[in-house]
Amino acid sequence: MMDEVTIRAIMALPELRQIERLQRDVWGMPDRDVVPSHQLLAASGAGGVVLGAFDPSGDLIGFCYGFIGLRDGRPLFYSHMAAVVEAHRGKDIGFRLKRAQREEAVARGLDWMVWTYDPLQAANAYLNMHKLGARASRYYVNYYGEMEDELNRGIPSDRLEVDWWLRDPRVAALMRGERSAAPSGAAVARIEIPADLGELRRTDPARLRQSRQRTREAFLELFGRGYEAVDFVDGAYILRPKEPEPR
Repeated sequence: MMDEVTIRAIMALPELRQIERLQRDVWGMPDRDVVPSHQLLAASGAGGVVLGAFDPSGDLIGFCYGFIGLRDGRPLFYSHMAAVVEAHRGKDIGFRLKRAQREEAVARGLDWMVWTYDPLQAANAYLNMHKLGARASRYYVNYYGEMEDELNRGIPSDRLEVDWWLRDPRVAALMRGERSAAPSGAAVARIEIPADLGELRRTDPARLRQSRQRTREAFLELFGRGYEAVDFVDGAYILRPKEPEPR
């Protein structure tokens, strides 16, 4: 099945409108929060990238969307959204979408990509840190404010922002399918998170809020001491003293 999934750029309006539907399906978004097709079209025509994953029948089963930006005078690629429909998760489609997104960013002369995600989402943490080789040293408290979609409703929208150094040797090795050790360093710290955020939301909202507060305090304290998250294994983030940024 994986060999039959096609990853390609999307610029045609009918397919961009399918992404609107997919956003509603994956996140349970209200209409006002859906990124519309005309915004996706404008971004893709101005250096941004909209990539879709299509099954053998041609149905859209995943996508990622990002655009070029500038931070502190340095160009970057901001990956704003990425999703795979539930029936096709766990099949490395998310990894393939991010790998293709990296190739598009590198082709544009970039070496740095950033994005945010909920640090309590274990599957995303594993993909971002362990399989892609991203790092994180910035934590945003209630980044989006109160959110109304089904995946975020009920708890503060805290986010980690990751740095993905696109030309880093470890990242390049991971993209070739080679397993690579996490960046070396001195003392190691760990931050454990719940195994299943969705189940916790359904069965124990009070414990979910406690987990948010506990992990928030841990990340802020360790980041303040100069640590960064460099991997995610066995349900926990691995943090080490921050290394210099690749140049």
